[in-house]
Amino acid sequence: MERFNEHIGAVNSCHNDARIQFESFQDQRHSVSNVLRSCGREIDIAYRTRLTAALDVIRFLLKQGLAFRGNDESTSSSNRGNFLELFEWYSQRNTEIFEVVNQNAPANNQLTSPLIQKDLAHACASEITSVIINDIGDNYFSLIVDESRDSSVKEQMGVVLRYVNKEGRVIERFLAIVHVSDTTSLCLKDAIDSLFAQHGLSLSKLRGQGYDGASNMRDFREEGWQIILDEVNNFCELNMIPVIDMEDSIAIRGNARRSRRGQTITNFHHYRVEIFCEVVDLIIQEMNNRFSEVSTELLSCIACLDPKSSFSQFNVQKLLRLADLYPEDFSSNDYLYLESQLRNYIYNVQRDPQFSEVGDLGSLAQQMVKTGKNTVFPLVYRLIQLALVLPVATASVERVFSAMNIVKTDLRNKMGDEWMNDCLVVYIEKDIFATIENEQILQRFQRMKTRRMQLPPLRYSSATTTNTSSVNQ
Repeated sequence: MERFNEHIGAVNSCHNDARIQFESFQDQRHSVSNVLRSCGREIDIAYRTRLTAALDVIRFLLKQGLAFRGNDESTSSSNRGNFLELFEWYSQRNTEIFEVVNQNAPANNQLTSPLIQKDLAHACASEITSVIINDIGDNYFSLIVDESRDSSVKEQMGVVLRYVNKEGRVIERFLAIVHVSDTTSLCLKDAIDSLFAQHGLSLSKLRGQGYDGASNMRDFREEGWQIILDEVNNFCELNMIPVIDMEDSIAIRGNARRSRRGQTITNFHHYRVEIFCEVVDLIIQEMNNRFSEVSTELLSCIACLDPKSSFSQFNVQKLLRLADLYPEDFSSNDYLYLESQLRNYIYNVQRDPQFSEVGDLGSLAQQMVKTGKNTVFPLVYRLIQLALVLPVATASVERVFSAMNIVKTDLRNKMGDEWMNDCLVVYIEKDIFATIENEQILQRFQRMKTRRMQLPPLRYSSATTTNTSSVNQ
């Protein structure tokens, strides 16, 4: 026994070490492969937890239009910027997150770098844009475009899409903002073509275009306006009427009718009427130049769809003419059936109490979808869709530029074009962003490029997902 005990040796002897390894080999739960597998799973779960926490913080900052970076992001800084400060605040209040971030995370996989922040923000914006493109589907849409300079004096082109969704509602969605070198028609066309190709939009479905031409009004009949302005100035100088006192002079005209001053003002009153008539004539000329006969006829035909006063303006012949103006959307067979469908449609809706309170074309489209008449009278509904997608104002693009001034301030004037676009898409389309789950964004983030790690299946980290989802709410 002495020799046997000597063979066994101390606790750390070769015999005891071999025995422990043999017992571990017999217990598969502690086998090398199982230990490695378990460690790998824990690492994967930690990666998902860390990435989800970063996304939660980015969601908040994007939604509020706040800056991400700080001037000094070193560990000794008292203010490391919104992202790092909020990320730290978040981890301090969630034990699961705290255990896998900062000092508890691998140095090469912290998931807090500016590049990761931008990739996650781009994934958010891409998911929103994907929802918009899918919502349009194969329907008709219109394009609304305007240009404005940002805080860094770069010319930016805002693009909004207008379409009728599956519920019959008219929707205007912000697609993108694109930096353009100038605002010439050729430059804008190239930028729009590139944007359509990027998002898979077909020009064959484009049925209207709206551009804010206020900045280009100086290119139209500038000489005519200048002549009128010169005449007004000459008249004022000749009669010694200061321009600043015109209204005051007119106000005392009744008390000085017989005086020379009163006579001058009277002459000016008549002259002002003549000037007014000339201005009106020029405006009418401008309108005629901007709106062709076809455009005017189009608006007249569309008015026949107005449901007000029990469809009092309904006119079958004008609506048939409206179909003529869209030859690509109505085949010869469609045109044969359109007249009878129009007559059946008006007979039906005028006697349906559900349409008695409908007061505009947008409400009419929604009511048709709600009652199923869009499938009973598909050709009529097609006319309504074509009428509704026509852009009538550029207010939605103006709101984009208002948002741009909030997101890209003077302190953030070095923002790159793609980074600004991603921030604007999320900030403007908040209602869509609220419907997108974290998992969709995380999966897109993983697919964007080759990552050091891969997301584990969601079932492995359901508890973590439940705990961190409260921030999204």
